[in-house]
Amino acid sequence: MALVISDRVKETTTTSGTGTYTLGGAVTGFETFTANLSDGDTTYYACTDNTDFEIGLGTFTTSGTTLARTTILASSNSGSAVNWAAGTRTIFCTLPAAKAVFLDASNVTNISNLKLASGATVTAILDEDTLSSNSDTSLATQQSIKAYVDAQVTAQDLDFQGDTGGALSIDLDSETLDIAGGTGIDTSGSSNTLTVAIDSTVATLSGSQTLTNKTIDVDNNTVSNIEVDNLKSGVLDTDLSSVSASDDTLASAKAIKTYVDAQVTAQDLDFQGDSGGALSIDLDSEVLDIAGGTGIDTSGSGNTLTVAIDSTVATLSGSQTLTNKSIDASQLTGTVANARLDAQLQDVAGLAVTNGNFIVGDGANFVAESGSTARASLGLGTAAVTNTGISNGNTLVADSTVADNDFLRINGTSVEGRSASEVRSDISAITLTEASEEATALAIALG
Repeated sequence: MALVISDRVKETTTTSGTGTYTLGGAVTGFETFTANLSDGDTTYYACTDNTDFEIGLGTFTTSGTTLARTTILASSNSGSAVNWAAGTRTIFCTLPAAKAVFLDASNVTNISNLKLASGATVTAILDEDTLSSNSDTSLATQQSIKAYVDAQVTAQDLDFQGDTGGALSIDLDSETLDIAGGTGIDTSGSSNTLTVAIDSTVATLSGSQTLTNKTIDVDNNTVSNIEVDNLKSGVLDTDLSSVSASDDTLASAKAIKTYVDAQVTAQDLDFQGDSGGALSIDLDSEVLDIAGGTGIDTSGSGNTLTVAIDSTVATLSGSQTLTNKSIDASQLTGTVANARLDAQLQDVAGLAVTNGNFIVGDGANFVAESGSTARASLGLGTAAVTNTGISNGNTLVADSTVADNDFLRINGTSVEGRSASEVRSDISAITLTEASEEATALAIALG
């Protein structure tokens, strides 16, 4: 915040010790600190009880209305903060002698440091023509500044260089730089302005000028508004019946039309069909009629001539009925719906497709018969459907064990083969040798 010094500001304070002063209100005939200072401002103050005193820089705070002892400048306590006893004192704004600016007996003000609202602090004003001290905290006199600038300008020159002529220079103190206009350039000076411009010998984008002795590369430029009378004599060809042998002329529109019309009138279109021989049509006076023959229709619309089969021709996917046709069945694949077949094939084609049916010839036609009917027709009776097993009326079925010379044995639902030894084992029988041996043993035993 700011340093504020105000007149006739005086209040009382009962603050004791060395802490911050609490302000107690204005003395009669004086103003308060609050009326003159803002929160955070600093001011020079003096506080006294008419015996002890203290002079310093204080910082004002509006909250609590206090003045802090920021810096002690002088006091009855050897320049330190006074340790006040209990009691009432006066405290007021003042201008300390140590902070006063005044003229001495020679009317000179001695200031050790000079600082404006912003910037560096100035400690000296020098009379130094060379400014050799180069100080950030010193000011120069007018004469020193002039002497230094004059010396620098006199010693300076301007270095410059053009496209040709090499490096050059001009003494800024004694010479004048002349900026001259070369080919196509004019220069002029007025006030503080030097103007460099093209002269009348140079063409501009929008100016009306006449070019002479120029070659224009039309590959990279556009030349517009060319009229017939702008062309060189002999360039425009108005008769194409006889032309130059070189590509050095242009044909006029009229010449082109006359030539093309003559060529078209003389042209005809040669064509030939499968029969009738070679024919031709005059393109200038005749119309070629493309007619449709058997099974073909032609039609024209806009710039399109359409050639198509007519309704008398069968298509791959169309629904048409063929009449009076012979079909080579060996060339057919797939099915032929409603085809004319001989009687026997028609019988078969007309039969219902029923699962398990048999197709049987009855002597005159083919018919579909069920399994039982077909067995009867074949004289098989019911044996063809006899169940397998060992129950009454069943057909016996031999399993994989049956071999030549085997005995047969019922085993559950099938018939199995058994060898002679297996049969003896099955019925617990013995061989003749074994029987003889047992009879002999018995006879011996019986004595």
